[in-house]
Amino acid sequence: MQIHPADAYSTLSPTISSLQRKPTATLTDRAASSDDRASISQAGRSRLAAEADGATNGTATQALFDTNQGTQALDIDAYFTPPAGGYLTLPPLLMPSQRNIDALSGHISATFPKFLAENGIPSAPTSITYGSDGKMRLPADYPYAPKLAQALEDNPTMARELQTVNALTSHMVEMNKSIPFQQEYTAASSQAEINAVIAKYAHLFSGNRLSSSIALEFSENGRLTMTADGKSIS
Repeated sequence: MQIHPADAYSTLSPTISSLQRKPTATLTDRAASSDDRASISQAGRSRLAAEADGATNGTATQALFDTNQGTQALDIDAYFTPPAGGYLTLPPLLMPSQRNIDALSGHISATFPKFLAENGIPSAPTSITYGSDGKMRLPADYPYAPKLAQALEDNPTMARELQTVNALTSHMVEMNKSIPFQQEYTAASSQAEINAVIAKYAHLFSGNRLSSSIALEFSENGRLTMTADGKSIS
């Protein structure tokens, strides 16, 4: 069985485990606790921070990432390159954090123009979106859609990086919508107040709740900006 990093993100969603008792920590608190558990020396932190800055500026492939196994330095190219025979176990799962999104966006901005040139594609699409089926959507007037689709099929490394930055952005945006609920729910001091908070944010738990529209938008020089409902999330 082959397992790929991007496949795991479809299982993430902003859920509340229990509405009968107060949560003991917010998403932010949990992220901070995860970082606190990561044991990295001061010298290591300085080196990794420099690498992360370099990756964001498109000058390196290694960056500091928030993962389900703590803060780790990962080589972006290696992370998204499937090994021969596929993955037997999942590598560290990238968390939906702004740091991860910025690092991937910076790397894509630096590498996507070269990727297009190597595949004989003169320009990037103005945007890339993904449907609920996970398939890429390109603007109707983009003349190189077939060539780009084929190039990404032939290059799973780039395809997975694009899919992953889209998935991380979507999950972060949706998770952030629950933060006001968590704050008010935690601050409630009676069952009546708890019930009022739940009623106020009932839309968060509705099966018909609409998710934000996420898009990868490219400038003329290939610079990537992640947007939610048309607004930059950087």
